Amino acid sequence: MSFPAHGVIITAAGTSTRFNGSETSTLRKKEFHLLDNRSVLYHAAAPFFSIPQLKFVIVTYGEGFREETEAALDNLLFASPIPVLLVQGGTTRQQSVLRGLETLQLHVPTISYVMIHDGARPWVTEETIISTLATATVFGGAAPILALHDAVKKIDSEGKITAHIDRSAMVTVQTPQAFRFPTILEAHRVAARTNKTYFDDTEIFTDFGEMVGTCVGNAANRKITVSHDIQSIEV
Repeated sequence: MSFPAHGVIITAAGTSTRFNGSETSTLRKKEFHLLDNRSVLYHAAAPFFSIPQLKFVIVTYGEGFREETEAALDNLLFASPIPVLLVQGGTTRQQSVLRGLETLQLHVPTISYVMIHDGARPWVTEETIISTLATATVFGGAAPILALHDAVKKIDSEGKITAHIDRSAMVTVQTPQAFRFPTILEAHRVAARTNKTYFDDTEIFTDFGEMVGTCVGNAANRKITVSHDIQSIEV
């Protein structure tokens, strides 16, 4: 494929609340955990640097964690020919992504697409990145997906099953997600002026009236949410 000029936003500004659980008072950022002597964040970011036409990388970080984020990125931060900029995130992922998009507009307004990826997905592959970016050039936006294999039910506030959902048209969505730029920035600006809670950037993009295509995801490209997600592959 002919690769379009694009930027990347890696989100790592969350609090890792579910990862830490309620049994410890010491905050451990999941993105800083080591896998094969490299941080989760390093593994999540590194594959993007080999994709042609990458022009700029933004990494969001939580308040008070700039130095740790720099250390987690290691040589990606200083040795890469691709500019990497750390941006302090907001109190929500949506706010953090908007700050990253605003920064891209300031530094590289000529890019055509932006890819947004969770810093807690360290098993992303170049194949998934390329497939997602290629799909976005067709639809304007794109996300990798996986089919559901378990039965899907709806429950009420008491935990009783109230409906049986047809799973044939249901999927789970992964990152990276790719979007036409600066359209995704305009969509985020509009979303920020509403009272709606958004769960990912595809929802913001489609609410803005744009299309999001899908490509086949990778089951290995899972997100680390709780500590067991790491422990299960270390045993």
